[in-house]
Amino acid sequence: MRFGLQDVKKSIHRRGDDLSVSLHFLRSGELHAEIERLIAYYESLLGQPQRRFSLDEARACIGDYRLAHCLIATLSNWYNWSPREWSAVLQALPAPPLFSDIASPAQLRLALYTYVNEHHQGFLDAQTRAVALQAFALTYDLGVPNLEYLLALDSEAEALLTRVAAPTAQEVATLYNQWAFESALFNAASVHFVIDCSAFGRQESGRPATSTITTGAGMVIKRLCFLARKLGVYYDLAYDDDNASASTLVTHGEPMRLHLTLYGPQDVTGVPQQYGLRLARLCRSLLAYGVGSGERAKKGRTLSTAIVEANATVYFLQRAYNFNMDAQLLSLLPGETNQNNARADASALFDSSIEQSFSAAFAALAGSHGVDGWRLEREPEPLLLPSSIFIPDFALTRAQHRIYVEILGFWTPAYRERKVQKLQQLRGRDDLVLAIPVDAKDAFAAIAADFPIVYYDGQLSVTDVLQLLRARYDDFATRLALIDVPSVRAFVERNGLLPERLCYDHLHAYRRSELQQAAERVVDARIVFVPGIGLYAYDWLEQLKNSFVAWMFATRTATLSEVLREARARWPVLSACEDATIEALLALWPEIRVRRDSIFEAVVELAADPADIAEPDVEGVQTVASVKEPKRLVRERRATMKKRGAPEQGATQGDLWG
Repeated sequence: MRFGLQDVKKSIHRRGDDLSVSLHFLRSGELHAEIERLIAYYESLLGQPQRRFSLDEARACIGDYRLAHCLIATLSNWYNWSPREWSAVLQALPAPPLFSDIASPAQLRLALYTYVNEHHQGFLDAQTRAVALQAFALTYDLGVPNLEYLLALDSEAEALLTRVAAPTAQEVATLYNQWAFESALFNAASVHFVIDCSAFGRQESGRPATSTITTGAGMVIKRLCFLARKLGVYYDLAYDDDNASASTLVTHGEPMRLHLTLYGPQDVTGVPQQYGLRLARLCRSLLAYGVGSGERAKKGRTLSTAIVEANATVYFLQRAYNFNMDAQLLSLLPGETNQNNARADASALFDSSIEQSFSAAFAALAGSHGVDGWRLEREPEPLLLPSSIFIPDFALTRAQHRIYVEILGFWTPAYRERKVQKLQQLRGRDDLVLAIPVDAKDAFAAIAADFPIVYYDGQLSVTDVLQLLRARYDDFATRLALIDVPSVRAFVERNGLLPERLCYDHLHAYRRSELQQAAERVVDARIVFVPGIGLYAYDWLEQLKNSFVAWMFATRTATLSEVLREARARWPVLSACEDATIEALLALWPEIRVRRDSIFEAVVELAADPADIAEPDVEGVQTVASVKEPKRLVRERRATMKKRGAPEQGATQGDLWG
């Protein structure tokens, strides 16, 4: 049993000719003691008839008349008045009556009416009523009090209070907030959202914003279009600046904002309340809120995390009011339930196997830093056309560059015609790449000269797309100019090492070939770059080598895993390094040997007999390092892990298989 906008506690504000309405929502912890008293009152009446329920006592638990009325209605989500079962009541009587053809109170009343029509001309006055009821009851071996009780058994007053589940005060308050919010939307003529398009890429399923593949606003817009057509709700889309290009998510220093307005057809029929339910259902699906409803949109992210502003035009008592929906209000709505969270991740659903394989291949290549720093986003924000919208399949983002990718097929002639018509309206854009199957080359020849195109046969190659991006959108020269050489040198001299993984960020490089060229600007007489290791200070490396060799003198031999663990513990600068980086450092030192005689575990040891090697003077490392003139290395080859020969004593590997 829902409540209407007229029942909700609210306040009206006037500013000039503009009217606004604010509803009373329950904040965290508000009225919890009062709600618990109301729940306890309901619990005390479980199994009791409704005639014992006192509305005044229930209202007294809350204290506020309007809030009490709404909270009592909210409790109907957990407590219900259920009619008693006929057979169970008959069995509970001291002497069950002899009903052979009567199975409900309605049939018993019909039998009584028939009896009165036959014996009393259809009317009983006050003097004959008791005698007539006594005579009728005797025909079923039933007393008059039990007869009167059975005649009214299906009335509301005799319904018993039942419970679906025991709610908490917070659950009741949260559902009250949802129903109060929707009571305003039921009376809304339009709902307006301002959406931050870049918000969808900041966090995807708990992953950080640096995730290689994310989902954009386009998935929500697609869901909106489907639901709007299904529910008969009109909508409108527009960006902040009509002349702004959607190729960047930032304009004039501000995030790109998309204005979404939902309308009901009340302008035609004149009754906003008729279509407010449609708006409420659509908003509920888009915002994905509800307690146990299981109504989460089956595709895409929700708007709740991307909404910057939201308001609705609400009609109440024949007047229009502005209903502002700020972030604090939206935070009071119930979140997604565990049932919803347990659903399969909607972002794993693709429109075609070509899109799915392209996304999977991109993710695999990104794991080895092979995507040139591009971040893939599925179904990004829509591109607005004069009379429709165009949602690309993907968007590739890197720094300030944002390139859209549309994968075309040749499913039907109607599909081709629709695509060509939309793409012709996008002529002149330099930020849209088309992927066209080889066998559909002629079908899309009309737009081939207007966009950069990647042709594919069967599956779209990520490498082909990256090659086109390098040829058309390469900005390596610009990125080289952005390198803060003094800052990078100061970092290396201060910390000793800048691992190769971090060099990409500091040197604004995305490929190994770019990293090598960028490193040339940083290296000098004191700083060296080695592929696989990164930038390091020569003095620091000498000190690290002597310290490590001194430790090996005491340890003699250790497994590679033990060495890696000990190196990270003894020298904090190595704690963030990958295993391959530390092993590459060991390969630079001729005093150290990594022996792999076993397929199970590599062993680290001194390259010669310890008796033939002078133990290094760790305390004098700084002096020695400062005297030695380092050799400048720029294009040093990657250190490789060569398998060294066995010692002369000849440790041989036995037959593992017997």
